[in-house]
Amino acid sequence: MTLRARLAGLATRRVFGPEASWLQPVISRALPGIGLVLATSLAAAALGLAPPWLTKQLIDKGLVAGDAQALWLYAGAMFAVGLAALGSGVVNSLLHLRFSAAMLADLRGRMLGAVLGQAAARPLPQVGEAMARLDGDTAEIQRFAFDGLLAAAGSVFRLAGGAAMLFALEWRLALLAVAATPLNLAFLAWARPRTQARAEEVRAGRGALSSWLVETLAGLPTLRSLGAEAARADAFAPLQAGQIALLIRQRRWLELTGAVPQVVNAALRSAVLVAGGLMVIAGTWPLGSLIAFIAYLGMMTGPLQNLLGLYHAQAQAQVALARLSALAKADAAEPGGRAPAPGPGALRFVAARGQGGRHLPLDLTIRAGARVLLDGPSGIGKSTLAALAARLAAPAPGARVFLDGEDVAGLDPAALRRAVAVVPQAPALFCGTLAENLRLSDPAATDAELWQALDDAGLADLLRQRGQGLAMPIAEAGRNLSGGERQRIALARALLLPFRVLVLDESLSEVDAPTAAAILSAILARHPGRTILVIAHAGPARALAFDQAVMLAPDPALRSSRGEAPNQREKARENAV
Repeated sequence: MTLRARLAGLATRRVFGPEASWLQPVISRALPGIGLVLATSLAAAALGLAPPWLTKQLIDKGLVAGDAQALWLYAGAMFAVGLAALGSGVVNSLLHLRFSAAMLADLRGRMLGAVLGQAAARPLPQVGEAMARLDGDTAEIQRFAFDGLLAAAGSVFRLAGGAAMLFALEWRLALLAVAATPLNLAFLAWARPRTQARAEEVRAGRGALSSWLVETLAGLPTLRSLGAEAARADAFAPLQAGQIALLIRQRRWLELTGAVPQVVNAALRSAVLVAGGLMVIAGTWPLGSLIAFIAYLGMMTGPLQNLLGLYHAQAQAQVALARLSALAKADAAEPGGRAPAPGPGALRFVAARGQGGRHLPLDLTIRAGARVLLDGPSGIGKSTLAALAARLAAPAPGARVFLDGEDVAGLDPAALRRAVAVVPQAPALFCGTLAENLRLSDPAATDAELWQALDDAGLADLLRQRGQGLAMPIAEAGRNLSGGERQRIALARALLLPFRVLVLDESLSEVDAPTAAAILSAILARHPGRTILVIAHAGPARALAFDQAVMLAPDPALRSSRGEAPNQREKARENAV
């Protein structure tokens, strides 16, 4: 292990605790930047220690002694030190911005990777809550980890330097000045748990509010169709009021915890000023020394407050850390495995049922190249069962699925999902161009390959008529497209995968029947040896020449207390078939 890695590990454990081991690589990468910023910060701090001492010399050796040459000398020195401090401050500020922003980007990338790498069957937080963690909580950790380490090191340096100057000027008054530290520490130790509790309330409220907003914006078409915009807007006011109340409660507490140490320090400064003033009046201490002492004492107040404040800031950072750790913990990651061995696309289901499935466990063998209809009442678990083949759903205990003789539980999920392509009823499209959305499946696909996939999905002619082509813009969630167009783009995207098995899960439910029939014919003609698994309640997909039709039967053990089988009533369009 390198020295930087050891330092990062030590800093992570001391600042955040052993449960934050996932944060160590981020801290390690940030250490060189922190070191450079710290060096410039300490240089500025060292320059900041000089002015009070130069002021003392200017007063005692220049003004009081009546020495004009000394006056010019120390005034010039103060001006030069001020310029140097200004320059080092500018450099420090620019370096701080650069490296702290880099650390925040690294931390957000780490958390986004953790979210994207989570097991498909593991439920994620609500979108708004996840956004609050990826944005707000990462910023909280970055501020404390980067700024906190700098503030701690800089404050210790300033305190040590200031204390040395105080003891050099008058050791008895210096002892009086540092007497506030144990009092402040005792108060903040008492207040810290309450600070953490209030931070938890505010963070949770912020996540709930963010989730509410995301849901509202995503559901705007539904709200409009119901004429419920005003009702939804009215519900926003109580949520905001609750969040504001939490923020005010937290702010009152923080102001209190900040005010108590300030009052204690102010009382001790007053005592120092009176005692030092009496010494000046008695002629036992020069006036310049008193002025310098008060200046150094004032310079130490800020660093001392920083160190005491960091004790409370750590409590707030621990709240953010706990929320991020829930996303980053190792057992949430998608378990890896080996790449699937080459094969023709045969499937075997053994006692198969997804978690929450309502059907009897299924034993089924599907030969390579077969066309299979998976049928059954709505909600019985057809989609979940098919998703087990791509590890996109959690299996019930004892359920196993094999692809060409290999248990999918031991296969690399990314490679598996390129072999078993699942096209859902409600696919996700992303802001960007049509080509960018299609190349999510194959970044190296040529334009000709994209057009071929679009042609198979029944979109190529339509796009050529519109004159937009592959550069056609796609709005957020594909809102500028019809439901059928979104489904066909998702189908074209899946056709770019090197799949052995294609799962069509109501994938053409919003496409008119003639077009859907033509699309299915094109797919079967272009991919004659691929295994096709179809879930469809109605339409041309049910009219294919299937090699197998599998009807999922309700599990009698899951009947309700009234003796009714779950999902007994089918959708109207199922009844029409």
